[in-house]
Amino acid sequence: MESCKLPDVPLFRGLTETEAAAAIEALRMRRRPFAKGEVLLEAGCTAPPLGVVLAGRVHMEHLDVWGSKTLLGHAGPGDLFAETYACLPEEPLLVSVVAAESGEVLLLDTDQLLRCGCEPWRWKMTQNLLRIAARKNLGLAQRSLYTAPKTIRGRITAYFSVLARRSGSMQFNLPFDRQQLADHLGVDRSALSNALSQMQREGLLTLDRRKVELRQVDEL
Repeated sequence: MESCKLPDVPLFRGLTETEAAAAIEALRMRRRPFAKGEVLLEAGCTAPPLGVVLAGRVHMEHLDVWGSKTLLGHAGPGDLFAETYACLPEEPLLVSVVAAESGEVLLLDTDQLLRCGCEPWRWKMTQNLLRIAARKNLGLAQRSLYTAPKTIRGRITAYFSVLARRSGSMQFNLPFDRQQLADHLGVDRSALSNALSQMQREGLLTLDRRKVELRQVDEL
């Protein structure tokens, strides 16, 4: 990177300019722009760099041997991706990271970060990474709540309940379009649309593109 100034994202929280300069050099940080639909990391690769989304959005996708795609998660500005595999270089990546829209990422190598050392930037970033990983684990636990129901309606109900609690409101925006939502919940798109339409007819919710308003949360 040309400057020692790091983006204001959780991974670099607490670093001084001097510490930032040392981290940039040690971790070989570099910026990379990307276009919508571009595969940033492909399933099967090993020792990928840790990525920080600076602009735009990326999706984590899994493609099974029959070609069925499951959308496992997404990352927006300030979020990390591939951090688990970057810390376990011998493990092959099980998902692909695909650009959902144009943007830019910051890539860094974690081998130096994981080495023993007493530099302030090292333990600050390690602490930040641990907090981020813990929060992501909570997110994965939440996802199991809304993929456990056997019915499509049950998965919609569970997922929308999580989003409502997270936003603190009966109104919230979906992070996915209709096909991506179907992939995320592991259901057929047509069946998903039918279930959503039925729930709207019953007055349980209103849906305007990505904007959702729950009408009778208690009955859901």
